[in-house]
Amino acid sequence: MIGNKTRVLLLLSFLVSAAMLPAHAQQEREDINADRPDRSQGPGIVSRGFVQLEAGYNYQKLNDAIRTHAYPTALLRIGLLEGVELRLQGAIKDSVIENGTSRRIKGWGPLSVGTKVKLWKESGWRPEAALSAMLALPLGSDVFKPDNAEPQFSLGFSNAISEKLDLTYNLGYGWTGGNPEFSYGANITRQFIDRLSLYLEVFGDKGRGEPAEHQADLGLLFLLLPNLQFDLAAGRRLNKAAPRRFVTTGLAFRFPR
Repeated sequence: MIGNKTRVLLLLSFLVSAAMLPAHAQQEREDINADRPDRSQGPGIVSRGFVQLEAGYNYQKLNDAIRTHAYPTALLRIGLLEGVELRLQGAIKDSVIENGTSRRIKGWGPLSVGTKVKLWKESGWRPEAALSAMLALPLGSDVFKPDNAEPQFSLGFSNAISEKLDLTYNLGYGWTGGNPEFSYGANITRQFIDRLSLYLEVFGDKGRGEPAEHQADLGLLFLLLPNLQFDLAAGRRLNKAAPRRFVTTGLAFRFPR
C-alpha cells in the first residue's frame, strides 16, 4: 500500500506538473489568492468557473506529551458565482502520544462542507468583507470525527494599507466537540518583491469553560506561477493554555479553465 507521506509527495508533484500546463485563453491573469497557511482567512473568493486546491502538511506540539501531524490537509474551493464559492475541507491525521511509551492514532479527520460569500468590496476605510460558513460532518475515523454536525461561521475583512502592505482579520463563532467557541485572527502582510511576501499574525480561540488560547506565527508566501503558490509558516504559543508550537507548509494551485 502507498503510505501517507508518499501520497503527499505524489499530490505535490501533481500540482507542480499541472501548473506548468498552458492555460486556456480564458485563464484569468490575477495572481492566486489562498486561504492557507494563515488562520486570519480573509475575504478573497475564487472567481466564477475556477477550481482551486490548497493542500499541505501541519505539525503541532501541544505539550510535552502530545504531538499531532496532519497530511495532507486539503481545501477545495470552487467558484460557483461571482462572489460565491463552494468549499470542501478534510485531512488525514496522525497523532503521536508520548507518555513513557509511544502509540499512534491514525485516521481521517472530519469532512467539512460550506461556502464563502463576498459581502462588499473595499471602499476608502471600509474593508472588503466576506462571510464563511462551514459544517463539519460526522464522517471520518471515530477518534477524530464529531458526534454531530458542527457549524462554523467566520467574518473575514481586509484593508490595503499601501500598495505592498495589507491588513487581514476575522472573527469566528462555532462549535467544537459540542461546545461553542469564539475565534479571532489578524495578520499584516508585506510584499517585498513581485513574488515574495511575508506576514506576521496573531490568532486564538476561547471555548466555553476553557481558558483562552493565543498564538503567533510568521509566514512566507512565494508565488511560483500566477496560479501556483508555495507557503511556509511557523508559530508558537503566547500563553500556557495554547499549543506550544507548530510548523506548516504546502501549496495552493488554481486549475486552468
